[in-house]
Amino acid sequence: MHMPYDDPTRQEPLKYIVMESNLLIAEDICGALLARGPCRLVKVATHEELQDVVTPGGPVAAMFLEMRFDDLMASPVYPALLLTGAKIVLTVGEDDEAAVLDQGWAMLVRPFTEDMIHGSLRTAVREI
Repeated sequence: MHMPYDDPTRQEPLKYIVMESNLLIAEDICGALLARGPCRLVKVATHEELQDVVTPGGPVAAMFLEMRFDDLMASPVYPALLLTGAKIVLTVGEDDEAAVLDQGWAMLVRPFTEDMIHGSLRTAVREI
């Protein structure tokens, strides 16, 4: 499957989706992503809002999701998330880290630093 971050001819900035209910944490994640260079950020606070912004096949580099592994796997939006080509970074549920890593995703354990956000991208998005 072709991934959006594999395209060397890509002209558009990378797109990231951040689903986080805590405004300060959302701003920290977004600030760290913007520090890496131009990008498109979509911030949502709830699972319902996430369903509204995910377009199957719409290229997304990575999603930072305030969801536990089991909740994501059972979510009706899960198939659409996979079709975006995004790598998933979960920000809660560190007890599920082994299962998250088995999926090829990343876990961002709270409290986190900007360096930890960047590190999760290195493991999640091959371009970075």
